[in-house]
Amino acid sequence: MKSRVVVFLIFFGLSAMSGFAQSRLIVSAPDSLSFLLFVDNNQINTAPVSAIHLSKLNVGKHNIKVVVQAQESVLSLTTKNLISHSLSVSVVNSKLELLISGELKIQAKSFQNWKNGSLPSLVKDSVYVGKKGCEKPAMASKVDSIVSNLKSKSFDTERKMLARMQLEADCFLVKDIVKIISTIELEENRMDCIVSSLSQVYDIELINELLELVILERNKEAIQQKISQLQNQ
Repeated sequence: MKSRVVVFLIFFGLSAMSGFAQSRLIVSAPDSLSFLLFVDNNQINTAPVSAIHLSKLNVGKHNIKVVVQAQESVLSLTTKNLISHSLSVSVVNSKLELLISGELKIQAKSFQNWKNGSLPSLVKDSVYVGKKGCEKPAMASKVDSIVSNLKSKSFDTERKMLARMQLEADCFLVKDIVKIISTIELEENRMDCIVSSLSQVYDIELINELLELVILERNKEAIQQKISQLQNQ
């Protein structure tokens, strides 16, 4: 009898930001596999999911644990600056395994400053002259206030509910929608927020940039379909 093998990948992205090294953690799984994730004994999600974004993970030694149903697997990983670490989790012969599968050096500019969220002082917005999806975008000060409020919340579900309420109530630039939704860690919660924001996008010709907020291809396709429907109206 053939054993069933289920594999998914965990990617760690590392960067020096705001004067200290920090990394990004993305955990994804096949549609049929949902998991719980623990980092340094801290439970990241309370319900099993197939994808998680963790935007703030310091460089150094971490204990990573994944739990699938009644099984768990633990790995001690020392993350390095500007290295993308990939781990594979597999179920082989009914046993859950967590293994290092590779490392990739990456450029610092490929990371966003998730903690600060502010644009470099030398970057200036160009004047947008394309099609507009709503009348007047929210001011930067309001966006910063929303982001600060979201970061103060302890639970991802609470952040999602607050973000959706704000995104549905006002008009926003795409870059500000990205800034707001980047405070959300679970991909399924990000999906809800993206959908809520689609009718309130000012610079609608840049709307495809919202696809970068999700990792799973099925989610990108679902968002792209909704964007296409909006653009064809």
